[in-house]
Amino acid sequence: MTPSLVFLGSGYTLTRLAVAQAQAGRDVLAATRDSARREELVRAGARVSSLEDALLQTQGAHVVVSVPPEAGLDGAIASALAARPPARLVYLSSTGVYGSARGAVDEDTPVDVAWPSSLGRLEAESRYLPLGAMVLRIAGIYGPGRGAHSRLLSGNLRLPERGGRISRVHVDDLGAAILAGLEQGTPGALYCVADDRAAPLEETVTWLAHRLAMSVPPRVPLETLHESLRGDRAISNARLKELGWLPRYPDFTVGFAAVLKEEGRTSGEGDIVIRPVFPDEVEAFRAMRLRSLTEHPEAFGSSFEEESQFALEVFRGRLESTDSQRVLGAYDGTRLVAVVGVRREPRLKSAHKAFVWGMYVAEEARSRGVGRRLLVAILAEGRKLPGVEQLLLAVVSGNAAAHTLYRSVGFQTYGVEPRALKIGGAYVDEELMVLTL
Repeated sequence: MTPSLVFLGSGYTLTRLAVAQAQAGRDVLAATRDSARREELVRAGARVSSLEDALLQTQGAHVVVSVPPEAGLDGAIASALAARPPARLVYLSSTGVYGSARGAVDEDTPVDVAWPSSLGRLEAESRYLPLGAMVLRIAGIYGPGRGAHSRLLSGNLRLPERGGRISRVHVDDLGAAILAGLEQGTPGALYCVADDRAAPLEETVTWLAHRLAMSVPPRVPLETLHESLRGDRAISNARLKELGWLPRYPDFTVGFAAVLKEEGRTSGEGDIVIRPVFPDEVEAFRAMRLRSLTEHPEAFGSSFEEESQFALEVFRGRLESTDSQRVLGAYDGTRLVAVVGVRREPRLKSAHKAFVWGMYVAEEARSRGVGRRLLVAILAEGRKLPGVEQLLLAVVSGNAAAHTLYRSVGFQTYGVEPRALKIGGAYVDEELMVLTL
């Protein structure tokens, strides 16, 4: 019988791994306080509990500890594990323990106790190693919703005026490394986790900017960046490969291509790119919105006459990415050719609902699959809105192409509102659709 997986501290990485393992049929118990992650885990079939309850169920299980040292809980967790010993134990650490080390780095490279973030990690490692833990020292983690591409898209990424190589690992390769450690690792051993090729941040970001049809961000003094971006290290994964682990994404080009595809932002070099419409692109967004209202007045509850009078700041407010709203655009090069938004209901009793609105693809971009890609991407954004359980939309009755598209991604009709809109002297019925998440 396959032992249960017990994840102590289910953040970004362990939540993704827990979902995959639970969906594959394995018994998974995940401890997290994050409400959105709890919902995702439960939907996937994982059991969710507090850290305290999870520590009562570690006897004979495969346990992974991912509680950050700054939480100050490692002593208590280690004591609880000693009382109820797991069959296998992995602790997730960081290659940050090598601090100022430069060049090739492996498990035998001396750690740097003077480095700001090292001491806490090393103290935590020292608590779990005597319990037979396999310690994974992990390079920079990236994946859907996390990494250099996310910072580039948000406008928060800056390049160093000078800089060395940075090692990374795709979140799914890290998940595979965790499972390899649990199944094949040597108790008390250290394993570095990284892909096969460290690369300078500038190389990575230039590649991403090209794929996302964006400008390369400005350069700043190296010392102004986070310590994790100042190094020049190539982390070796040779010892981990001895366990039979091989990275599915051996370098950032393969990994980020998969990430962008999963996020619905691009499917290949030169394709139309799906990404957020940023507030500083408000004039292009306003022009696209007014064009949609002019060309298809029957498809929108608002009108050109109304919105053409709105101040530019009203449109800019729609582009602010918050816990309640997102707006995505499709870009042909740097030109906006399609838009769609999702907005959560603000009232307490309706906050479990969000509405897909403003879907429009310019005529010159049609018949290229843009609408479907844009819709899939906005559904992914809708799933990220805290507490949202269902997505709603309205589509004019008789629009067969739109109905087919919406149904193909899971929307179902729950009613028809007769004479929903009045345009001049004519009435338009609307079909009301819902997608339960």
